[in-house]
Amino acid sequence: MIVGDEPVNSENDILGRRAIASQWATAIEQATAPRGLVFAVTGPWGSGKTSMLNMIEEDLSSKDIQVLKFNPWLFSGTDQLVSFFFGEMASQLEYGNPKQQKIASALKKYGALFSPIKIVPIVGTALSAAAEAAAAAGKFMEESQSRGIQEQKSTLADALEDLEHPVIVILDDLDRLTGQEIRDVLRMVRLTGAFPNLIYILSFDRQRVELALNEDGLPGRAYLEKIVQVMFNVPDIAPGDLHSILFAELDRIIKDLQYSRFSTNLWPDVFIEIIAPLLSTVRDVRRYVAPLRTVLSLLDNSIELTDVLALEAMRIFLPDTFSLLSSAIPGLTTPAYNTHDNPSLAEQVRAFIDSDEQHQAVLHALCMRLFPASKLRLGMNDRYGSDSAAAWLRERRVAHPDVLSFYLQLSMPASMKSAVTAELLFDHIEDEDFLTQAFNELDPPQVEQVVTTLESHQNEFSSIDPEPAIVALLNQLPRLRRPAKGFFDIGPDIVISRVVYRLLLPTEDPNQVLEIVRRALPRVVQYSSKLVLLKLIGHRKNAGHKLVGEDEWKALEEEVRSEVRSAGATDLAREWDLLRVMWWAGIEDDPHTWIIPQTHLDEPEFAKQLLGTAVTQARRQTMGSRAVDISDQLAWEPLLEVVNREEGVRRCRDAAAATVGEKSPLIQLVDKYLEGWRPPEF
Repeated sequence: MIVGDEPVNSENDILGRRAIASQWATAIEQATAPRGLVFAVTGPWGSGKTSMLNMIEEDLSSKDIQVLKFNPWLFSGTDQLVSFFFGEMASQLEYGNPKQQKIASALKKYGALFSPIKIVPIVGTALSAAAEAAAAAGKFMEESQSRGIQEQKSTLADALEDLEHPVIVILDDLDRLTGQEIRDVLRMVRLTGAFPNLIYILSFDRQRVELALNEDGLPGRAYLEKIVQVMFNVPDIAPGDLHSILFAELDRIIKDLQYSRFSTNLWPDVFIEIIAPLLSTVRDVRRYVAPLRTVLSLLDNSIELTDVLALEAMRIFLPDTFSLLSSAIPGLTTPAYNTHDNPSLAEQVRAFIDSDEQHQAVLHALCMRLFPASKLRLGMNDRYGSDSAAAWLRERRVAHPDVLSFYLQLSMPASMKSAVTAELLFDHIEDEDFLTQAFNELDPPQVEQVVTTLESHQNEFSSIDPEPAIVALLNQLPRLRRPAKGFFDIGPDIVISRVVYRLLLPTEDPNQVLEIVRRALPRVVQYSSKLVLLKLIGHRKNAGHKLVGEDEWKALEEEVRSEVRSAGATDLAREWDLLRVMWWAGIEDDPHTWIIPQTHLDEPEFAKQLLGTAVTQARRQTMGSRAVDISDQLAWEPLLEVVNREEGVRRCRDAAAATVGEKSPLIQLVDKYLEGWRPPEF
């Protein structure tokens, strides 16, 4: 298990380096150090140097060899380094055997001599500037304590020489210090490295340390080679081993979280082209894996896992480019609906890829694999339209802007919430009661959006029984009445009709479609909704899709028409499209065969609904102006036909006024028409 960025030991040696560490430990153990010795474990950051040191320490300690650790990060200033070093070493030895206690005492005395000194000639570098007022006193102290240093140094050397095994001192992470601190630590090692039976093991990135030493005016490599006698290089990690570690960690997280939205077709290319190039060390894997559990928990199985893993790699390793992602959303996700594409979208994509010159290939692959809409902006002829966008939303691909926004903000946009709900509904698409209850628990605008999104599942409609969904959808139409939102608003009845049509379309046998419709019609509550279904399957010019035979369709219409003619005014008053239903029941057939009962016109609720469903909205826009003028109009001619001329309209008007009042907008609009007003022709 990988936790944080902690180094490993022999118990969790996931790279199988225990044997190498043991060989290095043996070499250190068998080394003779009459005048001290300095080893180094070198490798790039994240290559596993500290883990190797841990295993070397385990091996040496198991053989009763004293191993001391010194953390150079803890000292605060060059003037403290030497004294702090000897004090720390003494504290680790003073509870050991008598020989170690003797060394500890000598170390304390030797280190204490450095504390008040402001200039140490042996070290060869100014450690701090003395104040002018104390210059003379400082000089006296330096001369007297310098003599004491030589005496204590001899005492310490004698104590160390008496040991059976060398004392091992480990200094890790030198490469994380500043350049000046690196030079100071290595000077200290050079100063103290001549003691007998004192072996240093340093750990650092060689390139970083050599660069720091170059600042002294001498070649850093030559200077380093004078200090370090033996260098061990941490072996390179085979890509296969690194990937195995990553896959094991991902499998564990995904299994724990039960994150199931994963495309095995997408993963191989995304991993090889985007994720793998960004991983070179175990530390990289740790940095990458550490936040994944939290991120995936927050996403709650709502986004395609492959997309998340790719974007997380960019977030961790290419943070500057990741910060540009929000501003590049239009260029990355906007489908190209025609041959003309906005040049600014291509500029966004190019700026995104060019933001990191070193990783352009990775970013190009990320656009190609995660954001297909951007291919057009990268010089390809691939075009993706509304159907593709709907599929991306259904599959929770970040190629859809709402899904990408959810990943970036961890706040689900309305359309994505609709996609989640649509997915749930599709899982119960053959359960009419479940669908009805679920729809009724949503607000009408939510129902419309969910139904729109449900259409994206049309490729799966062939495997289901469409009848329950058709009934549940058509029975939602009375709840969805609303004013038009704009010139291009198709309206909720068209939204419902599109899905109903796609539900029926896979049933190619007209007789089977006829049976589905026959079973569904009795459970569709309103005649207005039944009329939508009949028009959809029928042979009416520019309206019907001819899903059943013409004679059978006419027979179905006649059955429903007869039901309308025999229905009472109270029942008909609930119709969401009453004017159309009454026109269809009489005028369209033969006005002499059936005329709407005049008593219906005197029923206030019926009259109000009939006039209300005759109201339409006209939208006009003056050339050169963005302003849209919206005004109410009446479907006057159909209304006259249904109620048998203006006298019938007046009867409806008076009956409705008893319910809504003389000053209601509906009554005032009817009065305008009765007085002869007509809207200007467009």
